[in-house]
Amino acid sequence: MAEGRISTRLSGELAEWLEDRTDRMMTGSPDIQARQELGMWRGALAAELRRIRLTVDQANCLADVMNGTILDAALSGSVPIVFFNASDAFQLARETPFPGESSYGKKWGINEDALLDYLRRLGPTADHALHDAISRWWKKNAEPTVEGWASVGLAVAPSTPDPLAG
Repeated sequence: MAEGRISTRLSGELAEWLEDRTDRMMTGSPDIQARQELGMWRGALAAELRRIRLTVDQANCLADVMNGTILDAALSGSVPIVFFNASDAFQLARETPFPGESSYGKKWGINEDALLDYLRRLGPTADHALHDAISRWWKKNAEPTVEGWASVGLAVAPSTPDPLAG
């Protein structure tokens, strides 16, 4: 749907918030303001995605971890969703390895702890932007390459061997 009409009823605090924004931004209409808010949200996600710094192997590892997770509307301020999923997956792989299965660090040639430390520091909007990019990457069936990640707005660096991988 390239163009269309969206209709919804707002009440309570959300309606008051939109009215207040409409008045202060002088758009003259909650409908116009809602359209602008959607545009700003999309811009905020894109801006946060541009600030994320990962290697292609780190991004591929996160895609591996996040495969099948559902993108939802929650913004978690206390525990970033991508961090939580990666931390949980890394721990499970270490604690209950299947025969012949290695850790994510070994599989992808990354330092799990360094990646978790980076993910832990992402704010809620950046975390959601990364989760969204991973979801779109899977939906698009993009290649696990620098170019594949760029096709969903995530600029990743080529990977170099990590001596602390695993």
